[in-house]
Amino acid sequence: MSGTVRRIVFSGDFLRPSVAELRPTQHENIRWLAQLLETPLRMATGLPCETVHWDNNWLNGARLDRDTVAAIYQSFWLKPSIWNWPQVFAAETLPEAVEALLLRFFEDSFVIGFELPPYLSHFLRRHGIGFVDCSLSPVRFLDDLLFEVSSSSPEITEAIRGFGIPDALIRLQAGVLSSNVAKTNPHPPRPDTLLVILQTSYDKVVIENGRFVTALDHVERLEEIAQDYTHVLIKEHPLEPQPQVRDKLLRALPNAALSTDNFYRLVSHGNLKGVAALSSSCVLEGRYFGKQGHYLIPSFSHDSFSVGLEGINVGDDVITPDFWRDVLAPTGLELTPKDGLRLPAKPNRFRQQLRSAWGYNQIDTDIPVQWAKV
Repeated sequence: MSGTVRRIVFSGDFLRPSVAELRPTQHENIRWLAQLLETPLRMATGLPCETVHWDNNWLNGARLDRDTVAAIYQSFWLKPSIWNWPQVFAAETLPEAVEALLLRFFEDSFVIGFELPPYLSHFLRRHGIGFVDCSLSPVRFLDDLLFEVSSSSPEITEAIRGFGIPDALIRLQAGVLSSNVAKTNPHPPRPDTLLVILQTSYDKVVIENGRFVTALDHVERLEEIAQDYTHVLIKEHPLEPQPQVRDKLLRALPNAALSTDNFYRLVSHGNLKGVAALSSSCVLEGRYFGKQGHYLIPSFSHDSFSVGLEGINVGDDVITPDFWRDVLAPTGLELTPKDGLRLPAKPNRFRQQLRSAWGYNQIDTDIPVQWAKV
């Protein structure tokens, strides 16, 4: 890092548009992280906090609006749309005017990101601006969601490591969670089954060579994998069914059937032996349940989109001032004394705030809700 840090700036992928029209998609996530972490960061540093995001509603403190974002895309000689977002997302350099604009937004700051995109992490490194990225971890079956926290600084990375969730604890939770299959599993998979997970169409993890891909782009690889299994189950994404992809895979893969059962219920059963997907977090999660994992996108790994040196799973330590005192100590910032202050542990705190459970609710919180209805 270089220069003096005078403020904390929260940001993320503020150039990602929606599918339907030119409107933001990450503004709520960025604002959520900012409001979640502003108090512990102020307590740790005493620095003012700001947010850089695209929100077409100026009442939400936006720094960019639709016209500004359109102009940024046009400076790349691109039409502003989700189809061109992959090229901007991966950009290692920026047009001169965009570089100057972002420098005004981020100079003299330390950046806390919600899933920082490569174009922004490259920019921050060019200007010696330190950052900590807080992405949602692909491990989503603990008592609450985890963050995968990373930084470009080796010293900060080492400090983050001190708060890491042990891999053994994740395996232990998987073992306990798998017991749910013994009590409630009306449609168990057949022996020696491969589970194929379909994904949404417009996500950073389904970008390959600058374009969005589906499982059909790797159907030959999937057919090869399926040869090692007796049966195949295909599970569509609950928020975005893809009938064309689903139907072609059902025809292409031998002994294939469709499943709508809960992922964690399926992966907990001993008959299910493997999980395959383009890049889904389900592949990584399945390995904790003893399943063979298969990524279809060549060279993909769960840390492919970690913008820092190493992604480390961290729990609710991130909302404590002491976490930020330790993590920011290598920056040379003047920090307040450690005080041991923390809130009591609360299951599902982040799940509830984000309204995101990725199916975990079906085997956890939904059960007492159903009891209450009886």
